Amino acid sequence: MKKTILTGKADKVLLIQPNYQIRKDAKLWACSPSLGLLYLAAVLEKEKIPVEIIDANLHNITPRAMANLIKKRDAKYAGFSILTPAVNWSINVIKYLPKSIIKIAGGPHASSLPNELLKYGFDIAVIGEGEETLLEIAKGKALNQISGIAYRTNKKIFQTQERPPLNPSKLPLPARHLIEKGGTNKPYFAVQTRFFPWAQIVTSRGCPFNCYFCTKDVFGYHFRPRSPENVLSEIDFLVNKYRIKEINIYDDCFNFDIKRAEKIMELIAKRGYKLYIRFNNGIRADKVTPTLLKKMKKAGTDFIAFGVESGNQEILNSIPKGESLLDIRRAVKLTNKVGIPITGFFILGLIGDTKKTMQDTIDFATSLPFDRAIFTIAVPNPGTRMLQIIQQRGGKIFTTDWQNFHSLSGKMQYSLPGMATPEEVEKMYRKAYISFYFRPLYLIKHIPNFFSWSLLPIISRGLIKIFYTQKT
Repeated sequence: MKKTILTGKADKVLLIQPNYQIRKDAKLWACSPSLGLLYLAAVLEKEKIPVEIIDANLHNITPRAMANLIKKRDAKYAGFSILTPAVNWSINVIKYLPKSIIKIAGGPHASSLPNELLKYGFDIAVIGEGEETLLEIAKGKALNQISGIAYRTNKKIFQTQERPPLNPSKLPLPARHLIEKGGTNKPYFAVQTRFFPWAQIVTSRGCPFNCYFCTKDVFGYHFRPRSPENVLSEIDFLVNKYRIKEINIYDDCFNFDIKRAEKIMELIAKRGYKLYIRFNNGIRADKVTPTLLKKMKKAGTDFIAFGVESGNQEILNSIPKGESLLDIRRAVKLTNKVGIPITGFFILGLIGDTKKTMQDTIDFATSLPFDRAIFTIAVPNPGTRMLQIIQQRGGKIFTTDWQNFHSLSGKMQYSLPGMATPEEVEKMYRKAYISFYFRPLYLIKHIPNFFSWSLLPIISRGLIKIFYTQKT
């Protein structure tokens, strides 16, 4: 590696959102802007460092075509924000890049397995939050003096000390102007986007809970909220600049601090913006109160999701999510009472799941007034305690192809003695969708609105796949 990686003035940084479309013939069922890249770009721009973003997922760009685009941009640094399913695509891109371009890996996979990516050709892996780290790299600071990275030099790999978590309230607003239409209109959309223009925001970072299927390698366990006033400054900007009608809040734990959540909702309501507010990533059921729900409703909330995970208390305890089925049942009923539509997220194939416990999950889903239910199969992603537990207990991971590590595959990726077989999990997965969506009372209630759902294409394709799989 050339010494220019260690010293020198700031040069152009190219930030890449990888292509997550699993198959060549895949249809784009959702494409949200990468808030992570937008924050990185904002920090760089604030320091007068030239930066550009390319969204390969939005345009379904192949690895070779992406490499050609990068080479034409005359950038010194090419940074990739990598989720596990996009590892192969990202590695295939850098194969075509010259050594003169410094290749940086960031995101969850880089934080979990930095050495793996370095061995495949990346020069630097950013571990944890990347805003301050990337800024120091772009300014030419010596790598051994930069916290929170692993890097290659002379075929050797080095890792520096951990970088302390930052205060999200001190970050500049995401650099939305660098992407098409600010990311607030089509072709950008989320799974359940209803109104355009729209925007997604995060009002906090970190999750203090310890679910074994989550990785905390990027944002950590410490809950770090933005102040209500700081959040409102972003919403004000989005309304005034882009005339947004819908906001999707993507926090891991929006209502961990109930008083803060209430204050944010109060401030939005006082603005009189008439926004549609949606919590696509879910909120904590055990932190739901009647007062909070009323303020959420008044502010414009028209969608709330709850991460139920399992309808069996023993399985729920083993995660451990820190919630009870009573917490969830209570929260769903309170939310339904104030008239906010509800989606439940459920996971089948969790460690210890049997046909009985998965049936408990299906029964729990159908016993409550959920408007929608999303069932997935547990994925033992790198960096999670789930993967460690499976390995420690003599389980088997069926694939090392990272492209298959996504929750929408409908496939079980591991086996473990003493629990349901992969075939049983996949069968219960199909049964879950049929049991939930083909109940007579459910159909009577929801058919009038069904064709206006933005989830209709996904649910329809899922049901077709389910019926096809059953026949074959």
